[in-house]
Amino acid sequence: MTKQLPSTKFPGIEYTSGNKIWIDSLMPDHKIPFYFHVSEKITQNEAAITCAAHALDHMDELVNKARAHLKDIIQSKKDPDYKLLHDFFGFHLLEMDEETLKEMLGTEQPETLSEPEMVDLLMLNSLGSGLGEGWLGSNFEKEQKEQIFIMDFTFNPEYTDQLIVVYLDANENILTISHES
Repeated sequence: MTKQLPSTKFPGIEYTSGNKIWIDSLMPDHKIPFYFHVSEKITQNEAAITCAAHALDHMDELVNKARAHLKDIIQSKKDPDYKLLHDFFGFHLLEMDEETLKEMLGTEQPETLSEPEMVDLLMLNSLGSGLGEGWLGSNFEKEQKEQIFIMDFTFNPEYTDQLIVVYLDANENILTISHES
């Protein structure tokens, strides 16, 4: 039986309980559309689906929250995730040729960008929801069995496949970040 995702921003999204939701070009009118995915286990739970719809409807707020968190990390060398985020930016600045960097970052002088400015250039590539199993490290034993949200950020994906992934709990509190490709 097909159901409607209870989203006010995207009311046409349908799903079948027990099947994953995968939309590969949500907001196709944007320069870089983002992906939306929800695991099979989440679609079997009405409260979890409602929570996923809420996150989707408030994705702009979640993006701002994630960016603020990333800025806090990059401005504190004592933060345990500082090196991870610093290395992510360093990879792009050191490994990519200058013309590609100019295109990807939209500036003639990419080397003058500060890391907080680079955080502002990260785009939401994907918003998803699933159970924490397999996604979170051993520090998150309780969250391994609970609903989480996964937000993938990148620079323009036409130029890079590197991601900064922000994990949030069901209450939209940030749990951790990772660097993936």
